[in-house]
Amino acid sequence: RLEPSISVLQDPVRGCMGPLWVKGNIPIEDEIGNNLEIRNRVTLCRCGDSTNKPYCDTSHVYSSNNEE
Repeated sequence: RLEPSISVLQDPVRGCMGPLWVKGNIPIEDEIGNNLEIRNRVTLCRCGDSTNKPYCDTSHVYSSNNEE
């Protein structure tokens, strides 16, 4: 089990922001207040283009909303 933490990931090779990496069974709610499954680790979308929000689907690599 990981210690609770939240990391902001960057992708300098692609010149874009990466997702938020949430570790340690931190509770997460969706945009309408529903509790999501608690997981030991998960990546959350920061660019707004994921088709699997709130989770990251790597859309940030191609997003125009996502520059460092």
